[in-house]
Amino acid sequence: MPLFFRVLVLVALLTGAASVAALVRTSIRSSERADRIAQGETPLFVSNPSGAALRLLQSGATLDEARAVSLQEETWLAEGRYFLEARRKDATWTFPVPLLGSGGGPDAEGSFAIVVRDPGRPPVADGRFVFIPGGHFLIGDRKNLMETHFVWVTAFYLDAFEVTNGEFRRFLADPQGYDERRHWSDEGWAWKAGNACAATARLTPADADYGRFGQDDQPVVLLTWHEASAFGRWMTSLAGHGRWLYRMPTEAEWEKAARGPDSFDYGLGDALSEPEQGLYNWKKNPGAAETLVGWTETRRRFRPNRYGVYHASGNAAEWTQSLFRPYSRESPYSDDGRNLDTGSGMRTTRGGSWYSANTVRLHLGYREEFQPELRSNDLGFRIAAFPLP
Repeated sequence: MPLFFRVLVLVALLTGAASVAALVRTSIRSSERADRIAQGETPLFVSNPSGAALRLLQSGATLDEARAVSLQEETWLAEGRYFLEARRKDATWTFPVPLLGSGGGPDAEGSFAIVVRDPGRPPVADGRFVFIPGGHFLIGDRKNLMETHFVWVTAFYLDAFEVTNGEFRRFLADPQGYDERRHWSDEGWAWKAGNACAATARLTPADADYGRFGQDDQPVVLLTWHEASAFGRWMTSLAGHGRWLYRMPTEAEWEKAARGPDSFDYGLGDALSEPEQGLYNWKKNPGAAETLVGWTETRRRFRPNRYGVYHASGNAAEWTQSLFRPYSRESPYSDDGRNLDTGSGMRTTRGGSWYSANTVRLHLGYREEFQPELRSNDLGFRIAAFPLP
C-alpha cells in the first residue's frame, strides 16, 4: 500500500472517516491547483456584494474585439488580458484582469481577486466624470518585463476630458479662486509672486491664437503644475461641499484610467499604425488650423475607452500629481510621498499630444518629467475626484 494511503488509514483510525474524506478532497484540490498553475493558469475569485449582473470578457486588440469567457465560482484563466463587466439598469462598470500566467496574480497564493461594489453617484451629474473602480492593474511598459508590476488603486472618479479654458476662466475670475493663498502650496505661491498667468484661458476672441487654443471647450494649456494643483484645491472648496476632494490623478491613477479595463497600450487599442491614426489627435504640425480638439467636437468625432475616458493618447499631454521617481518590479511604485503637493522636484506628464512627432509619447506606459514651472501649448491636465470619509 502506498505511503500516502497508509497515512490516511492511520488518520481514519484516529479521527474517523469524515476527516479522511476532507483530507482527500483537500489533497485533490491542491493537486489540481498545482497542475493548473503548472499549465500557466491563474485563479480568479469574484465577490459581488453589489448584486450586479456579471460578465467576464477577454480583451482584443481594439474595443470591438473583446469576447465573452465563461465565469465560474472559481475561474481559471490562461495568461492574457481580461476584464469583468458589472451591469445594472442604471450603470455599467468594469474591472481589469491582466494576468501574467502561472499563478501570477497579485493576491493570495498568486490569485486575482475582485470585489464588485456599487460605484455610487458621481461628484457632478454632468456626464463628464466617469468611474474608475478600485483594484489591481499592471503599471509600466509591457515590453519591459522588469518594469511591469501590479499596483493597487482605490476607486475614484475622473473627468472624461481635460480641464477646459472655460472652467479655468471661472477659476481666474473668482475672487476666491486664482488669487486666494489657501489654494497654493508654498512653492507654488512663491512661483506666483514672480510670474503672471499665461494660460490659454486668458486668450480673447481678438487674439490670433484664440481659434486654435482659446475657445471655451478646448483644453486649457500653457499652465504650470502649480496652477493645475491650485485649481484642484479651488474645486475642492467650491464644489467639494466637504464630501469630495479634487486633484490631478497620480501617475498610477492616470495610467489605470488611461489603459481602461482592456489594459491597452494606447488609448483605444494595442497598436497605433496607419489604420488607427484617425482615432487620435496627434502628429507634430505647429501650423495646423486645428490643434486642440474641444469637448463638443470630441464627442462628435472621437471614441472614449471602456471607462469613458477620451484622449488618453493625444490632444493635450497631461500633468499628473506625481513627482518623477523610478519604479520597477524590483522596486515597485508606491505612495511614498511622491504624490504630495508639498514635494519638490520634477513632476510627471503622460499621454502625448497634438504636437507629438511619433507614437512613442502616445504610448500609455511612456513617462516624461518637467519642472513644475514649465508651460507649453500642448500640456494641460485632467481632474480626479475622491469621496471624503
